[in-house]
Amino acid sequence: MGVRRYADAVRSKRWLAVSMTGHIHPNALVMYASTHGHTARIAARVAQAMRAEGLHVDRLDAASATEIELDRYDIVVVGASLHKEHHQKQIVEWVAERRDALGQRPTVFFSVSLSAAEDSEESRAATQRCIDEFCAQTGWTPSRTERIAGCLQYREYDVFTRQIMRLMMRRMGHPTDASHDYDYTDWDAVDGLGRQIAALAGITADV
Repeated sequence: MGVRRYADAVRSKRWLAVSMTGHIHPNALVMYASTHGHTARIAARVAQAMRAEGLHVDRLDAASATEIELDRYDIVVVGASLHKEHHQKQIVEWVAERRDALGQRPTVFFSVSLSAAEDSEESRAATQRCIDEFCAQTGWTPSRTERIAGCLQYREYDVFTRQIMRLMMRRMGHPTDASHDYDYTDWDAVDGLGRQIAALAGITADV
């Protein structure tokens, strides 16, 4: 079943859980991989916004959620972060193993990186290349992809990574004081993404 037919099925109330008040609540999965914890926080914020719109949401770490059945979910969100221009191996493998099931429902992929914080054509193109590579590696074509600016987490890095990042950030004109972390994420936009995903699932919040 294609994404359009699946969305029509959602709107016609098939495969949906119905609350005691008669409201429709699609089931959603937010699966993520996070190296230093920031992508996990973004996944939590996306899930929170989706729940506020009326979805039942499970948020799971790909590192420990290998035995998950996608048949119970109406929409799936996958999140990962870029490190040395590659997303985490565990999320690549998780998606590749389930690409057929993912292709049968609306899906969203968000990629978290510091390059997404750079407002230039070059940085946007570089980030998009990494997203395209991820999709090619996994054989998955999500319904929507999103670039999200990450966090410069000096305090989470090991000594070697911290020094490398300071050199890179100095060249890019970013802060190099390793006693602080620097959050570039637009959290209002992350909330908006959660609401837009709810709309993709075919529902809006009651007001």
